[in-house]
Amino acid sequence: MTGRHPQAGPGAQALSGIARRQRRRGLALRAGLGVLALAGAVVLFALIEGDGPRGPDAPAPPALPADPLAGVPQPLVARITSPGIDLPASFKRVYGGKPAALCEAIDGLGVPMSDWKPDPFVAGAWYCASDLVAIGREDEAGRRSTLFVNLRGQSAETLNTVRIKLNGDNPQTVAAARAALGRILDAVGERYGWPWPVALRTAIAEARAVEGEAFGLALKVLPEDASLQGDAPGTVRLNVILDFPAVDLAAPAEIFAPFSWEEPKRRTRRRSGERIGGGN
Repeated sequence: MTGRHPQAGPGAQALSGIARRQRRRGLALRAGLGVLALAGAVVLFALIEGDGPRGPDAPAPPALPADPLAGVPQPLVARITSPGIDLPASFKRVYGGKPAALCEAIDGLGVPMSDWKPDPFVAGAWYCASDLVAIGREDEAGRRSTLFVNLRGQSAETLNTVRIKLNGDNPQTVAAARAALGRILDAVGERYGWPWPVALRTAIAEARAVEGEAFGLALKVLPEDASLQGDAPGTVRLNVILDFPAVDLAAPAEIFAPFSWEEPKRRTRRRSGERIGGGN
């Protein structure tokens, strides 16, 4: 028996090499895991302390863009940035009837009206107006309730303002004067295609002020202080004013004429249709 190690033999050197390689792989794996663990700790610390002070070599944060509204006055900024700016636009209604026909309709209600005619004091304006119309009987002091109606327009075909003045000098006939005023409003509303808001009628019934707008039409009820004129208790004086919007978006019929590149037959048919439609 020799003095060699019992494991010495032809394969001992190969097995020893395999064992050494396995030990090196284990050390490398443990070293890699350690590096990964250290990197994870660094990232976690950075996330937790991300808002902390930066080092001297850290890149500066990106510069914020300049305020595009910096030179705009604050009231205008508040207006153009208001959430209300996103609300849908509302349509405006214009009076599409003939003002002269409305004057005649009010005359037919028993309120004698003048003709729709040029205003002698305002160039280009037209108007019709009533006399001071007595409503009901006189009271013991000889006082009577009255109505006055005035329609005005900026041209012969335009109605801009309707004003109705109620003077309830006789408290016993104020209700009749209000009813007559309501009939005049109905005559306007039928041609305007508009059911008057409840707030308007309530303000007239209660002789209180109200202002509103609907589809571009401005509505006002303006009571007068009867005490300033030395009126007796129970006297009612009201101004009802309707201001129609001025809208220049109505296109004249001429712009719908056939285009120059349309065929002659098609142009002839369209002209015939226009003559039929224009006969109303």
